[in-house]
Amino acid sequence: MAMEGGVAELREAHRLTGHTDRVWSLAWNPSPGAAGAGPVLASCGGDKAVRIWKRAADGSWQCSDVLEDTHNRTVRSCAWSPDGKLLATASFDSTTAIWEYSGGDFECVATLEGHENEVKSVSWSASGSLLATCSRDKSVWIWEMQPGNDFECVAVLQRHTQDVKMVQWHPILDVLVSVSYDNSIRVWADDGDDEWHCVQTLTEADNCGHSSTVWALSFNQKGDRMVTCRSLQKLLMSYSCYSVMTVH
Repeated sequence: MAMEGGVAELREAHRLTGHTDRVWSLAWNPSPGAAGAGPVLASCGGDKAVRIWKRAADGSWQCSDVLEDTHNRTVRSCAWSPDGKLLATASFDSTTAIWEYSGGDFECVATLEGHENEVKSVSWSASGSLLATCSRDKSVWIWEMQPGNDFECVAVLQRHTQDVKMVQWHPILDVLVSVSYDNSIRVWADDGDDEWHCVQTLTEADNCGHSSTVWALSFNQKGDRMVTCRSLQKLLMSYSCYSVMTVH
């Protein structure tokens, strides 16, 4: 990134090739030492493969691992756990795979099943103890990590009426946000008794939502701002998380 007249300008530094179909998702390992020295990047796509990229000592990027033969359809989303030790990959084959780097290789240590249709997105909570997935089956699932890399489904959230496009945990709180083809944004939280509920819904009718499909969302690092997007409307909407994250 270069500065031109006080404005940041992005320039291509490297081009990574290897996928044979469209690339759907990218994720930086937050703790690259867990999977090798230097920066580590995961990518996944329509070729059913996940690729792990590492930067060599000379600054070049190399594909160090290709994770395949686990998913049999498009791999739509990938996400590293906060400690960088596990990689979750969500696929159109209705499953989510959990990968661990051990002994110099990546191993699929768990396969999460239950969704009835394509899994569109996967996200780890800040603590790393919870994982969320969403699907074309209109549901959001919350999984709790157990000893031995086992995962237990602790909630199936079914308030959306259409395809759920993306889930994202708040960067600090155990609060989950989902966006959907039904034009809505939903905020989910645990009531303290291990029951998950929708605590807020943002829609166009409330003058704080979109008029058609909400495709993606992102939090800033502090978690006090959230932004969502709708491509057809060419619209980004920004929210203060003081109001969005009000949990009763």
